[in-house]
Amino acid sequence: MHEPREAHWSAALRILAYIKSCPGKGLVFKKYEHVHVSGYSNSGYTGDRGDRKSTTRYPTFVGGILVT
Repeated sequence: MHEPREAHWSAALRILAYIKSCPGKGLVFKKYEHVHVSGYSNSGYTGDRGDRKSTTRYPTFVGGILVT
């Protein structure tokens, strides 16, 4: 995200082409159904004890389905 290159753009286009070619696949939400969005985060210094850089992870759920 900080220094995108041509390879990243090509990968993004391939992903979008795949999604476009598979319209029946993906996340499906029923009409008028309440969709609960929840997210969690965790951070710590477990990455490398030598440099003590912090690591962060964050799962996000939409309707109980992991999306990030």
